[in-house]
Amino acid sequence: MSLVEILFARKRLWQQQGEIDSLRTKLDKLQKQNDSMREGMRRCITCEYRIEFKQRQDNGVDTTVRYSPAPMKNI
Repeated sequence: MSLVEILFARKRLWQQQGEIDSLRTKLDKLQKQNDSMREGMRRCITCEYRIEFKQRQDNGVDTTVRYSPAPMKNI
């Protein structure tokens, strides 16, 4: 193996290590964003969405005609 080949291999390894570091940084960032979004959705679905849905449901019931079924006759 010549000196040029060794230097070329070393340079290629150095470049690949830089790419790996960059990808790890991006992966960490995306995992943090994913965790944050997941937590946000969990809060949204469990609290705000349900509260809003309940309010819409309650408002819808208030504007509709309420009725109770007729009592059944004993046969």
